[in-house]
Order: sequence, then structure tokens, then C-alpha cells
Amino acid sequence: MKNIVIEWKDTSICLTQCLRIVEVKIYFFSKIKMIKDDNIIQLESQPINIMSFGCIGLYGKTNTGKTTQLFKLKDAYIENSKKQQYDLDNPFVLGGEFTHIYFISPSIQSDKTSKKNQNDNIIKIDGQKENILNLIQYIRQMKDQIEIIIELQQQLRQFFKAGNIQYDRHTAVLLINILKLIEQTKRKYPQLICKEQNQVIIDNLKELYQILGVKTDYTWIRIPKIMTMFDDMSGTSLFTNSIENEFYKFIVQRRHLHVFACFIVAHSITNLYYQFRVNQTAILLFNGLKPEQMKEYFNTIQEVQSNNFGEKEFTEIYKNVTGYYEDDFDKKMKYRYNFLYIVISPTPSIYQGFEKRLK
Repeated sequence: MKNIVIEWKDTSICLTQCLRIVEVKIYFFSKIKMIKDDNIIQLESQPINIMSFGCIGLYGKTNTGKTTQLFKLKDAYIENSKKQQYDLDNPFVLGGEFTHIYFISPSIQSDKTSKKNQNDNIIKIDGQKENILNLIQYIRQMKDQIEIIIELQQQLRQFFKAGNIQYDRHTAVLLINILKLIEQTKRKYPQLICKEQNQVIIDNLKELYQILGVKTDYTWIRIPKIMTMFDDMSGTSLFTNSIENEFYKFIVQRRHLHVFACFIVAHSITNLYYQFRVNQTAILLFNGLKPEQMKEYFNTIQEVQSNNFGEKEFTEIYKNVTGYYEDDFDKKMKYRYNFLYIVISPTPSIYQGFEKRLK
């Protein structure tokens, strides 16, 4: 993992853009094991619902496995993305691998689980408020700049697809200027470099660059595909009850910011105001949540409520899965790392872990 100091300047380009985002629903089956305790049953071949543009919350007391499952989810999303192909002809469809993965936590230097999950492609950020706001600003600026380049790039690719191109002086100068702008963007955002696959375009690019007397690697820029993991967010002042809150706007607008996956880990559901909770597409409830917290959360997930399934039934399921309200200490320890997995969208459902569907 990389430790970085965030320092961004406002270089955003303000132009009206027309977003064309297509959502793809896919499922991935991952082998996951509950760890750290000999009494815990190992669960394998468990289905994880991969939600495009999902926002998933993980809640429970300390040392119940939240960060472990966060990295399990991260791995499932990454493995799934490796099976996809980014299509330059449909640039606003977020196919292909993740280009940016951020792990944000105030305990980033001391967290043992994150240290075990070393990955050179993950950028670690200390979870101070200023750093998080800088990250959000950076993602917004990158979105604005890249979308403009993509529009120019698509026009250029259509031009090179035509074949039998005749270069007059005006056309050559225009092409050179656009290609220079694309090259500058590639140097600024090397994670977004994407290789051309269309042979007609490659041949015409080759001819142009031969005329210019320079070499090319036949690459373009792609749209970002971002994953954010906000760990240990309990008590943060970012969870304020205001629609002007930058973090709240980030959660609501994540689709348009090309954030394909967003995970939030906290000790308590009640730390998140109603506006945050209703924007989550799934939630993992770990051990240690109090009855009043369960009641408050249940009132925000109307999708799973029915005449036959109310607050009492919901709390009973949580109790049976986690064993939290049991008096027997040994039984509590046995269920220590169990959790409920609640899918709110696209199809409301409740699972024990990632294995057994309960509703």
C-alpha cells in the first residue's frame, strides 16, 4: 500500500457535460472464510452481490470482523472487474478493472487488518476530515477534466475510423493539438491509460505519427472506475444532517463521479443520519448493535418490511445470527464474527453472512 500526502489545487474545467452511464448488474461467487476463532464455521462458495455504483455500510462493535469483511468485499469486486473489458466505443460504461482504489481510515497506521492486506494499487489516506474533503474535490476535478478529454477523444477516434484520410494543414494542426492534450492527460492520470484495439484506428494513427516523425503507443484515456473504502468512521463530523455536506453529496452523486463501489465502516448505525442510510444499497450488521439501534435502522429500510415481517422479526433474526443478546459467554464467542447481510437494491433480501438467505 502507498502512504501519500494529499495536496490538490483547483484545476477543474467547468463545462456542461452530458453523462451517459449504463448500469450493469452482475454477480460474483467468492470463497470466503470466517477467521480468528476455531469455533467459527468456515463458509465457502458464498454469493456476493456485486452492485454497480453500490454504497454498502458495515456496522458493529470493535473486533467483530468489520474490516476483515470489508477487504473480502474489496477482493470480490476487484476479481469481478478483472473479468470485464473496457470498451473505448462506449467510454461512459464502467467496464474493466478499477483505476483508483482508496482506503481511508483515521487508524490507518495501527490497523492490523489493513496491514495484512497489502496491495500496491490501494492508496491509503489518513481519515482526517480535511483529507477526505480533498479526496472528494480531487475526484470531482478528475471527472470534469476527463469527461472533456473523452468527448474530444471520441471525435478523434471517429475521424480515424473513416479511413483514407487526407491531411491538409488545418486538419493536421487541429489533430496535433488534440493529441498533445490527450498526451498531457495521460501523463497526469497514468491509471487511466487504455490501449486502442481497433486496427483501422491504429493504422491511421501510425500514418499520422510517421508524418510527424514521432512514436506512439496507440493508447487513449478511459473514464475512471473508483472504489472508496471509508473505515472506522465512527464519530466523524462528516456525518452531519445537512444536504450541503460535501460527504453527503459525494454519496448521493457517486454514480456521476464514477465511484463504482463505496464502503462505509462504523461502530454504530445511529452515527449516520437518515439521509446517509437511505442512500445505501446494502448493509452488513455485525455483533454489538443495541436494540434501539436496530429499531432505528429497521424504520429506514421499508424495502424489506411487510405485514409478516416487522421490527420484532427483524431483531429476532439479528439475535439468532449474532447471538449478541445471549447470556452464555461461550455462545457469544461462537457467534462473534457472524453478521447479517441485507441487500436493499436491486432485490431486497436478508442473508446470514454471504451464505444463507433468510428472507
